[in-house]
Amino acid sequence: MNQLNNNHSEEELFLLIRQGSEAAFSCLYQRYLDLLFSRAYTLLHNEDEAKDVVQEVLIWLWNHRASVQINTTLKAYLLGAVQQRCADQIRKKVNRNNRQQIYASLSTTITGASPLETKELSNQLQAAMALVSPTSRKVFIMSYIEKKQLKEIAATMNMKVQTAKNHVQQALKILRQHLRKN
Repeated sequence: MNQLNNNHSEEELFLLIRQGSEAAFSCLYQRYLDLLFSRAYTLLHNEDEAKDVVQEVLIWLWNHRASVQINTTLKAYLLGAVQQRCADQIRKKVNRNNRQQIYASLSTTITGASPLETKELSNQLQAAMALVSPTSRKVFIMSYIEKKQLKEIAATMNMKVQTAKNHVQQALKILRQHLRKN
């Protein structure tokens, strides 16, 4: 088994990878790179993002080789991991685009209004913001005004990313409810 070639089974390759064989990992890499990239590109429609996803999955596999449990074929496992990572990427992109659209519509509304309308909207926005808890308000401002990523906000405020996301969603919910009434 010192000399690796493409004739080794998935099981043999993965056993060697578990033992830290870089040659086995390289063989696996060559065997599945095109297939994994093709799956990622089909889902993301972006070459750079697809390459990044495949690289992340393969790096993750290498870093967790001793503990990963594969209950299917290695090929199916890798394809599933790529598909899951692509789904996560698409979800993040959709959430980011939604936030940007909301902010853009708020900006357009404010900049396209007369000074009197702008002042009234500003007053309504301040009144709505007063209803938001201090933590949610701070997270919302960091996200929408300062344009910080949730990961960065979570680190700054010593909270989980999901908690920061929940604060933003709570602030948006209160703002929408209050601004709809006015």
